[in-house]
Amino acid sequence: MANAPLLLGIDIGGTAVKVALFSAAGRLYGVHNTPIRPHAPHPGWFDIDPADWQRAVREGVAAVLAAAGAHAEDVAAIGLSNMIGTITPLDADGRPLRHAIPYYDTRSTAEAQWMLDRAPEIPTITANRVLPGNTTLTSILWLRAHEPAVYAQAASFAPTNAFIFRWLTGEAAIDWTNANFFGVYDVATRDWSPHLAQALDVDLDRLGPIVAPDTIAPLTARAAANIGLAPGTPVAIGGLDGAMSSVGAGAIRVGDAYVVCGTSEMVAVCLERPVVAHELLGRWHVVPELWTLIGAMTTSGAALQWLGEQVYAPLGSESAEGAAPDLYEVMTTEAAAASPGANGVTFLPHLAGERAPWWDPHAKGVFFGLSLSTTRGDLARAVMEGTAYAMRQLIELAEEYGRVPIRRLTILGGGAARNPLWRRIRADVWDREIAISPVLEATALGAALTAGVGAGVFGDYAEAVEHGVPRDGEVLAPDPTHHGAYEQGYRVYRQLYPALAETMRTAATEI
Repeated sequence: MANAPLLLGIDIGGTAVKVALFSAAGRLYGVHNTPIRPHAPHPGWFDIDPADWQRAVREGVAAVLAAAGAHAEDVAAIGLSNMIGTITPLDADGRPLRHAIPYYDTRSTAEAQWMLDRAPEIPTITANRVLPGNTTLTSILWLRAHEPAVYAQAASFAPTNAFIFRWLTGEAAIDWTNANFFGVYDVATRDWSPHLAQALDVDLDRLGPIVAPDTIAPLTARAAANIGLAPGTPVAIGGLDGAMSSVGAGAIRVGDAYVVCGTSEMVAVCLERPVVAHELLGRWHVVPELWTLIGAMTTSGAALQWLGEQVYAPLGSESAEGAAPDLYEVMTTEAAAASPGANGVTFLPHLAGERAPWWDPHAKGVFFGLSLSTTRGDLARAVMEGTAYAMRQLIELAEEYGRVPIRRLTILGGGAARNPLWRRIRADVWDREIAISPVLEATALGAALTAGVGAGVFGDYAEAVEHGVPRDGEVLAPDPTHHGAYEQGYRVYRQLYPALAETMRTAATEI
């Protein structure tokens, strides 16, 4: 049996719910992942049944307790994490009135433009862009225009963690990391903006009170029976997955920076004050006095996956025994055999449009510099280098806007974080130290530690990170012998999108 106290982190993402159980020292005792299948009623539209989230939480809690040999009473606190933008309209009793609309839904494009037409000052007041789905209010306004009966009946509009918090505790609130991306949050006052609410005709009472991520409420007897935990267990509302990752990465001081790798990729740096950076995003940190500046690209790990599925897998490659080898191992081996700079091939990793810094849905992927001497390994290395170039540009923008040097970045997640060659390429392209976090579930750990702060297991976030975040990962320093090749590749990379952007838009509009 695991030693108490245990901390439970619940991470609700766009396509899965992850439940993880940790000791207060950050030891992972069990993790359970439940896939969530979004509904797609129309092209570009996606709905998620909130009951699927509830089912996944129940299954996950039972699974991790069993894995740890723990009892319900061993859990000292529960913390929540959620994806950006996703919204569920609730009735007065906290019951969903329809399926949730997730952040990757694009039905609210017209509403996003309407917001900017009515209040062009939104980016300055909120320190964020207005994007369909990503900006929560765009989906709420879509409901107002297209499902007026649902909109009229809604007593509140809840981000995913707020919906789960209401289900578990009966309390209604919105944490400030989610509020940052509603489109009507004033970063200067750290509250809803009456000015923007009036301009956009928004009833702020239906958005809820804004609270700190470590705000706790007790688990109700009904919810406890539902999910198999003890009544009264403290539940912290938590916050956005990126915010929870910052705690799981131990990034809680000015200048701390981290990168989250996966299908997509983001870099975040902690600052002492809000910064309006139009190419980037921003929000208040979990730690009250810190601001977080964020740059996110759309397809990082997805780009290498695409290359494997569309180039490597169809061509095939067999070992001497005739068995098909691991696809990623083959790609990595061939990429390692290619020289830094990928034999002059440069890759633009914009395979699904692009977020920062271009914010262009028409951006496309490009291999530039192909020749008869180009090998398959050159292509694989170019994909790894191109995603590293894209992140370098975001790191440099964060430094410029934040006026803080970034000397070391902690890397979390999968993809580049777990591939030794890709890690080496990043250290060399970025010309910075990278620390590989040994934490496999940083987002869930951050949610659990946030709950630990709220429940008094830790005195503050510094204590939570000191005791709960393992720090024994590998540290890579940049190799100066590769500097010249990557500087040339980066110069080419920086010129390609600006040179091709208009052609990309023309091609997209003429299809």
